[in-house]
Amino acid sequence: HVQRGGRPETAGRSVGSQVGLALRTSPSRGDAFGRMAVVLTDQMPHTMRALEEGRIGEYAASVMVSATSGLPSELREEIDERLAGPDSTDGLVEPGQIALETMTPRQIAGACRRLAAELDAAAVVARNARAAAGRGVCVRPAPDGQAYLTVQGPMVEVVGAYAALTRDTDRVCSGADEAESADGRGRGAVMADLALRRLSGRAVDEPQPLTINLVMTDRSLTGLGDGRRSVDEPVRVAGHGHLPAGQVRALLADPAVDARVRRLFTTPSGRDLVAMESRARHFPKGLRTMIRLRDDVCATPWCDAPVRHDDHVTAHSAGGSTGFHTGSGLCARCNLVKEDPGWSVSVTGRGAADRVTVTRAPTGTLQRSQAPPVMGAGWRSPDPPREEIEEWFGAEHMAVIEARAQWESEPA
Repeated sequence: HVQRGGRPETAGRSVGSQVGLALRTSPSRGDAFGRMAVVLTDQMPHTMRALEEGRIGEYAASVMVSATSGLPSELREEIDERLAGPDSTDGLVEPGQIALETMTPRQIAGACRRLAAELDAAAVVARNARAAAGRGVCVRPAPDGQAYLTVQGPMVEVVGAYAALTRDTDRVCSGADEAESADGRGRGAVMADLALRRLSGRAVDEPQPLTINLVMTDRSLTGLGDGRRSVDEPVRVAGHGHLPAGQVRALLADPAVDARVRRLFTTPSGRDLVAMESRARHFPKGLRTMIRLRDDVCATPWCDAPVRHDDHVTAHSAGGSTGFHTGSGLCARCNLVKEDPGWSVSVTGRGAADRVTVTRAPTGTLQRSQAPPVMGAGWRSPDPPREEIEEWFGAEHMAVIEARAQWESEPA
């Protein structure tokens, strides 16, 4: 139902965000769970029964829902009847058919698309036209210091671009390209290098000209600074993940790389960036950078989407100030959802180290989140020098602590 004072067109967005909070997952996953529940209940009863009886798993059901999204409800019901209807309940199917419970997710998706094209080709054409409006590009981390760059677009365009990339890769690998040679690279590496260079508009051997925020300690960068810290403490690539310090030092030492250093000042422990205030209505560039380096991704619990909006936790129109403590980095969706009826966001704590964002959903549930350490999750403060510990506890108390530690470490 529509929340009091809300608009029907935004009610689903708000509900999806609440489902995401309840399941401790992202708002987009909350949307997916909500849509799947409605579709299985109202339009795909046979698939729902197969799920309830344990003949298919949740993922298979989600594939059925996703593969038929955007189709008219009557067409969806027909596909549900054909693939998961009574004929397959006991594994008794028509000759040449495959029971739904024996199909792989890829086979399920293919069967849904084929049936849709057979039963109502016009509906499929209309669905494809609508889908083209949602084309886009995204980047996400991959293991071992890599990343995925995904381009989603019309099949003809994407296949054509891939064919052109394949043709030019063949030229490089065969030695027919006068401007570039493979130099021992495999075919996949040549293709990846060629695609990335074209997308960024670079010539052969031209360095990457764009700014990438690498957050590393002075100790990791220069070997100087706090001697208690390791010179190999990992480096955080803001919004994407971590790289080994040695790899980054080698990158920055490369004469082809235009490296520039911006000093960031942290709390004494090194966990958090220090505050920065402004009287402006909009976040200045420096403050905006600080907030995005601190939050890394959307500050909404479990969202994990890239930061798109610099948000006043308390709206500026309601007296909220423009500051490091009172600002948050949010994705576009979460920034819109917090303006819907029943939602509220507040910040507790006085400084960077104890700053906690509290999100209250229309159902009354509270979820708390805190920005990760500036060097990334898994960070810990180095042990203080012995003289500082003695100053805190006293030399006699320290002797007792060390004696007990030695006794506990000895074998029984």
